[in-house]
Amino acid sequence: MGSQSLDPKLVALGFALVAAPFVILFYLSIGPLGWTALGGSVVVIGVVVTVRESAEFDPANRLERTNCENCGARIDADADACEYCGADR
Repeated sequence: MGSQSLDPKLVALGFALVAAPFVILFYLSIGPLGWTALGGSVVVIGVVVTVRESAEFDPANRLERTNCENCGARIDADADACEYCGADR
């Protein structure tokens, strides 16, 4: 007789049946304040990850920018003039 593999759906169902009691106990034991703290943590982590991965956020680029002496806008450190107010540097 040849080698036979288990159906992945059957394996997943077995894992779910084993894990379900522990998930239910965790759900009941953490309480409303715990769920609020857990949800708030996930939101904060999501915001941080989104900001860090946005196209405008570049830590290396932040070091190469400065404020315009005239209007205070963020401009390139090596710019000859401010792109917002036109003041010479």
